[in-house]
Amino acid sequence: MAAKKKSVKKKVDKPNVKSLFQHLDAIYTDQRIGYWDELSPADQRTYTGYMINRLVSMSMEYVDVVNTFQRFYDVIGPRESYLFYSQLLPRRKQWNKYIKASKETKYESWMMELLSQYLQVSQVEVESYLEICMKSEEGKEYIKSILEKFGVEPKNIKKAIK
Repeated sequence: MAAKKKSVKKKVDKPNVKSLFQHLDAIYTDQRIGYWDELSPADQRTYTGYMINRLVSMSMEYVDVVNTFQRFYDVIGPRESYLFYSQLLPRRKQWNKYIKASKETKYESWMMELLSQYLQVSQVEVESYLEICMKSEEGKEYIKSILEKFGVEPKNIKKAIK
């Protein structure tokens, strides 16, 4: 009986490309002027100015700086972005908590779906519409009347409109 051959997978050497967080670390700790010029084209492509701005702004100390800098985002390239931040920010290792948007909606999903059908708009538009309507009693009454047209029970309407 012939023995089965085991297939051996060859490891493919991937080029060691810098991550966004390695670039951020270079801004905070390395701060060499020649850093950008030493990067390979693949490394340079991983530097995203938008994300660097976003991550630097997670520190409350730098929000005003990032806000001012973002006004020139279209004119300034990634090299200049690196140089700006590396020469302006103090040299120190730091960690900033990344703040994500919450995925929770303020409103009941069934209500948003019904209003989306009634108004023939997306649920994102319904959510912004609800934000406006819930600020006034007239708006709340309007939403209540729409839900009543769909036959929603009064106790569920009261719970959803709060």
